[in-house]
Amino acid sequence: MTSRCHLGRPPVPIERDPQRFEVACWWAFTEMGLGKFDAARRALLAVRGGAITLEDVEGVLIRASATIPLPPFDPDDPDKSLRRLSAKAQRAKPSPWLTTSAGFVQGLITFIAGNNITGVCVAYDGLIKLGWGPVILGLADRIETALRSNLPPAEIEKLSPAVRRLLADLRSKPKK
Repeated sequence: MTSRCHLGRPPVPIERDPQRFEVACWWAFTEMGLGKFDAARRALLAVRGGAITLEDVEGVLIRASATIPLPPFDPDDPDKSLRRLSAKAQRAKPSPWLTTSAGFVQGLITFIAGNNITGVCVAYDGLIKLGWGPVILGLADRIETALRSNLPPAEIEKLSPAVRRLLADLRSKPKK
């Protein structure tokens, strides 16, 4: 038997890959039903995103936007970075770090949406133990900066009819 010589660089374990956090987020987001490119956009936003800005609509509704630093735009291939991240995430071999990280990210989102504080704390602690501390602090810093900014209120007439009805219902309820 002859052993085959492998050309190229040996694969890097996901735990040492510079994009490991983006890949774990991509796995979590696709498991939650997002498409490959949407999951890649959100993974980049969560992990490497630039400044986040928020507009508060009378203290009730919040619209968010963020800039994501991506490689220079290529008019011949506008989604190159998203496609590369998606391909890398699809090729990633399941490992305990990757599957556990993706599970904690998915759990964190689910617990936040359900206002389950205990679940949020468990997911947060699990992510910290897996090395997510700098990623979480970076995201928190960007959100904190956005909350301190002085932005004009959103234009209510540009909101969808359903959001305007919700806002009207909230205004008509007596305050406790």
